[in-house]
Amino acid sequence: MDLGLHGKVALVTGGSRGIGRAIVHDLAKEGCRVAFSARGEETLRATERERFDLGRVVSGCVAGYTAAFPQHRFELRLPERRVELEGAPDLIAQLVDKLAENAMDFTAPGEPIEVAVDADATTARLSVSNIGALLPEAMADRLFESMVSVRSPAAKAQASGRAKSEPHLGLGLFIVRLIAEFHRGAVRARNRDDGRGVIVEVSFPLTATPI
Repeated sequence: MDLGLHGKVALVTGGSRGIGRAIVHDLAKEGCRVAFSARGEETLRATERERFDLGRVVSGCVAGYTAAFPQHRFELRLPERRVELEGAPDLIAQLVDKLAENAMDFTAPGEPIEVAVDADATTARLSVSNIGALLPEAMADRLFESMVSVRSPAAKAQASGRAKSEPHLGLGLFIVRLIAEFHRGAVRARNRDDGRGVIVEVSFPLTATPI
């Protein structure tokens, strides 16, 4: 059923369990960008799994960002076919939110944020790339640990055009790693091949047979 919610933005309080989680789940499946309260690792492990189209969830998120953050330019690339994952679409929406938030923090003014989904026979890949401050190579593996931030507040402030920047606790990409692992996936960050910024790539195993 198409409820006309694709690309809309919704805020759900109490969205970690019960009726709230059911609402978050249905909104995300419709391609709506959903913000909701985070859950603990134990609750994450107990989340029920289902099959869903990764491209539709990502497309809905990016449409929401385009409407909510007109100062940023998002470029989206999707495959022609459905990309079926097994997991929780609301969690994938939260993962995309964290990656987009990180990219917006460090994107140079006027430069696009590139979001892409692709897949081969066994693996789906989601990437978010921005032009801006580079990652120190020695710190790339630590980026997804709790309370770690390797790009400085000064770089963040320069990218956003602000004179000062709030302290960055480094929890967003830690949440990305937890959600990727829940989906039996992996995440890594590296500097772009052109040396102009950073790309974060998340890989997931595909379900056995597309719907």
